[in-house]
Amino acid sequence: MMFKQEVVASPSTQTPTSIRRFSPALILGFMPAFRHRDSGEVRLCRGADGQLANQHLFDALPAYWIAERDEDGCSIALVAAVEAGYWRSDGFWRLIDLLHPNLDS
Repeated sequence: MMFKQEVVASPSTQTPTSIRRFSPALILGFMPAFRHRDSGEVRLCRGADGQLANQHLFDALPAYWIAERDEDGCSIALVAAVEAGYWRSDGFWRLIDLLHPNLDS
């Protein structure tokens, strides 16, 4: 699959079966992202300036992914179909996947 910084797609999610502790080195290469479960569309997190972010930010998400904004127009809640996670290599990792990683052998 070709990686695009703006939008990436993940056709499936894996549900790991065992609980493991992982080294901090495992998180290298993980990029904060959000996925819309209905469409499978994944967006990397970006700051208001458009630069890739190192944390989960709502700034550059499509308007239809936003459920609520504050009085200043800043996004404060996402629609239920959007989940936080991380993009690594060629797949989306849900937060629960980090607790139960299905690592390459």
